[in-house]
Amino acid sequence: MKQIVLLLSILFLKSFGFYGQSIFFNPITDINPNLSNPYTNGQTVDPNCMVSGISRGNGIFGKNANNRYDATSWSSTNLDSSKYYEFSINPIAGKKIDFLSFSFVGQVSANGPTQFAFRSSIDGFATDIGTIVAAGSTVSLSNTVFQNRTTTTTFRIYAWEAMAGTGTFSINSFNFDGSTGCFIPESPYLSDISISCSSTSFDVNWIKSLQADSYILDVATDSSFINPVAGYFNMFLADIAKQDVSGIIAGQTYYVRLRAKSDCGISDYSNTSVVFSPATIFDGISWDNGVPDITKKAIFNGNAVITEQLNACSCQINSGVNISVGISGATNSEAILNVENGLNVSETGSLVFENNASLIQGNDAAVNIGKITYKRISAPMKNFDFTYWSSPVTSPMQTTVALSPNTLSDKYFKFDGGANKWVLYTGRMDAAVGYIIRTPKAGRWANGELVVFPYSQPVAFTGIPNNGYYNFFVGADQYNLIGNPYPSAIDADLFMTNTNNSAIICGSLYFWTHNTAISKSGSSYIYQSNDYAVYNLTGGTKGAPTGGPAPSGQIAAGQSFFVGSKAAGAIEFNNSMRIPDATSNAQFYKMSKTKKESGIEKNRVWLNLTNAGGAFKQLLVGYITGATNGVDNLYDGASFDGNTYIDFYSIIKEANFTIQGRALPFMKTDEVALGYKTAIEGTFTISIIQTDGILSNQAVFLEDKSLNVFHNLKEGPYTFTTLKGTFNDRFVLVYVDKTVAVGPPVEVLDPSLGNLDYSKSRNQVAVSVDNHQITINSFEETIAKVMVYDLRGRLLYEKIEVNRNEFVVSNIVSGKQILVVVTELSNGLKKANEIIF
Repeated sequence: MKQIVLLLSILFLKSFGFYGQSIFFNPITDINPNLSNPYTNGQTVDPNCMVSGISRGNGIFGKNANNRYDATSWSSTNLDSSKYYEFSINPIAGKKIDFLSFSFVGQVSANGPTQFAFRSSIDGFATDIGTIVAAGSTVSLSNTVFQNRTTTTTFRIYAWEAMAGTGTFSINSFNFDGSTGCFIPESPYLSDISISCSSTSFDVNWIKSLQADSYILDVATDSSFINPVAGYFNMFLADIAKQDVSGIIAGQTYYVRLRAKSDCGISDYSNTSVVFSPATIFDGISWDNGVPDITKKAIFNGNAVITEQLNACSCQINSGVNISVGISGATNSEAILNVENGLNVSETGSLVFENNASLIQGNDAAVNIGKITYKRISAPMKNFDFTYWSSPVTSPMQTTVALSPNTLSDKYFKFDGGANKWVLYTGRMDAAVGYIIRTPKAGRWANGELVVFPYSQPVAFTGIPNNGYYNFFVGADQYNLIGNPYPSAIDADLFMTNTNNSAIICGSLYFWTHNTAISKSGSSYIYQSNDYAVYNLTGGTKGAPTGGPAPSGQIAAGQSFFVGSKAAGAIEFNNSMRIPDATSNAQFYKMSKTKKESGIEKNRVWLNLTNAGGAFKQLLVGYITGATNGVDNLYDGASFDGNTYIDFYSIIKEANFTIQGRALPFMKTDEVALGYKTAIEGTFTISIIQTDGILSNQAVFLEDKSLNVFHNLKEGPYTFTTLKGTFNDRFVLVYVDKTVAVGPPVEVLDPSLGNLDYSKSRNQVAVSVDNHQITINSFEETIAKVMVYDLRGRLLYEKIEVNRNEFVVSNIVSGKQILVVVTELSNGLKKANEIIF
C-alpha cells in the first residue's frame, strides 16, 4: 500500500511540471525509526549535498511504529515553535542547490493534529510555504529565494490542533526535488581609488567572492568601457585579491570593474570603481577645494576668464561651460594654463586662448580630449606679404585655407626641402610642419574680415591641442621649414641642443620678418629691406630695423622657421622644450626675453649696416663657451641671403656668416674679417647696436683697408661710400688701434660708464667744401695728416706734418664726385668724412 502511495506522489509531481531530480529522499522503511532523532537510515542524498536526516523538535516525542517516523504530544491549540519535523540540507564546498519542490506522504491517528504548516530557515520560519495536509502534499520551491543556495537551508513541518496529546502524526516518506551543481560566484565589490596627480599606476583591491577560483579585470578611460586600456581588458587573474595596474597616464581618470569566475560560470560585473586624483571644482564663483595647483585636477562647472597663470594636475571643462584664457585685445602675456597632465573639453563646452596666451603641459604622454580655439595675430603686413605659420592644434578641419580663407587660392605654400622649392598646399596643417600664407587683399570680405594695410591678421586655430613628442623627418644637406607644434612658446636653445636634434641640425634657425617692395618718397628710394632674423647658441640678429630686439631664444606658438639639416633623420619636439614663463609667447615671429644661463660665458657685439633709405642688415660676433674660431655647428649661422638689397656678414674660410661664434678666452689681438654685398651704391653706415660681457667695456675698431682707416665704433658709427658689388676684403673687426705704434696704451673705455649710446659721435673734426676748396677743422687735437680718396680707393691728395687745427686743400683737380677725406690727428685718431666735391 505504501509503495502505491509513493507512486501516486511521483505522478502528482509530474502533473504539475516538476521535473527535477531527487536530491534528498527517504522512503522510511524501518522498524521503529522514531527511536532515532535524527533518523537517517535508508535515505538517498545527492553527492553534492550533506543532510541531517529527519528529526523532531523537543516538544514532541517519538511513537513506536514501523515504516514511518511517528510522534505524539502535538499542541491542541496554536502552533508551538518546539513541535515540528525538521530537514536540513547543505551543499558541499563549491556547489549550490536549486530547489524545485518538497513532497511527503503522511498520516494521522483519530486524535492527531488537524492544522499543518511548512516553513524554512531563510526567513526564520516566519511564513508558510504553500499548503499541506496530513495525508501528504507537494510544495513548490521554485521561488528565487530557494535558488543558488550555498549554505544550509532548514525546513520544518509544524502541526497543531490535536484532539488529545496521545494523537499521532507521522511522515511515511519524503522527497526534496531539485538540482545541484557548481556555484556561480557572487559579484565582487570595489571601492573608489584615489591616487596622486603624478601616479602612473594604482592597485585594485577586493574581498574574495565565495566559490570563486579566479577573476576577470577590466580597466578603461570611460565609464562605459568603450575605450579599454591595452593589456587590462578581459584580463584573467588567478585566485588573488589585489592587482597592480601600471603604465597609466598620470592625471587621467580611469574606471575599473571586476568579475568572479569558477568552474560553474562567471559572475555579473562588480560595481564600477573610479580611479581619480584630488580635484577642485569651480562653479563660476569659487573653488570648492581651494585654488587648483599641480597636485589637483581643475574641474570647471562654471564660466571663467583666466588672466594669470593657473596651475593644475589636469583640467576638465564640463558641458556648457565656456573658459577664456586671456582677454581679447589685451597683452595676455600672464594668461597661462599650466597643466601637468591631460586636458578634457566637453563637446558642448569651450576653451579659448586669446592672442599671446599659453597652454603648457609637462607630461609628454598626457592625452588631450576635445578641441580648443587658439587665436593669433600676425605681425603687421603690407600687400603681398607672407606670414610663416605652424599649427598648435590637430584637426582635419584645420587647413591652411581655413586659417586664412580670403587669401588668393594659389598663395598657400609649404617647403619641399628635398627639391628645394615651394609647393602649393591647401590641406590639413600637421604638427611641426611650417606653412606660409599670403595676406588677403585689401577690402571688406564676405566673412566680415576687414583688411587695411599695414594689416595685422587675426587667425584662429581650432582642434585638439598638440602635446608630447612630434617628429619632422628631413634629408641631409637641405633646408627645412618646420614649426613650433605647441600652443606655447618653446626654448630655441633646448630645441637645438636636444641630443637627437644636435646631430641633425646645421647652423641656425631663420625667422622671416616679411618682405616688402621698394618704394619712393619724393626723389629718394626707400629700401624696406627685410630679411630673416637668425638665432643660434651664440645669439640672434634682427632681420629688419624695426620690430623689437633680435631673437633671443623663445619661439612663439604658431611660428614656423627654416633650419638646415646636415644629416637625414627626425627632428624632435617634446614638452621639455616648452616655456612656462610669462611674456615668452608674447611676440609672434620675434623673440624677446633673454634667457640667462649659468656656466655659459657670452661676450658679444652686434653691428648694423644701414643707409638713409632704409636698407638694413645686422650681424653678430660672439666669444662664447663652446665655440671655436673655425666653423661650429649651432654657433655659426650662415647668411641666408634673403635681403634683396644688401648683405653684411663675417667671414670664415671664404664662407659668409650672419652670426659667428668664436673661441674663449677673448683676446684683444683677435681679428674678424667682415664683408658686404650691395645692389645699391652710395653712402652706408656701420654702427654698434649692442654689446655684452667683456665687450661692453672694450674698444671695438673697424679697419677700412680701402682707406687705411681705423675707426673706434664705440665713439660713433662709421660712414663710407661704396659702389654696387661684393666686397670681402675691405673691412676687419679689431680691438686694438694699429695706428698707435708708441705712446699711451690703446684707449679703453671707463668701466664705470657701462653700455654707451653708440649713436653719439664726439664730432672732433669738421669738413666743409666751398668754391672747390676743402676746409678741415679740428676742435680738440691738432691735425697731423690729411688724405683724400675717391670711391675706388685711389689716393688723390696727401699732406703730412700739418701740425695745426685748421687746414685748407685747394689744389685738387676733379670732376663732380663723392670723395672721402681722412684726417689723422696728433693723438693718432683718424676720422673719415664724405664730401661732394
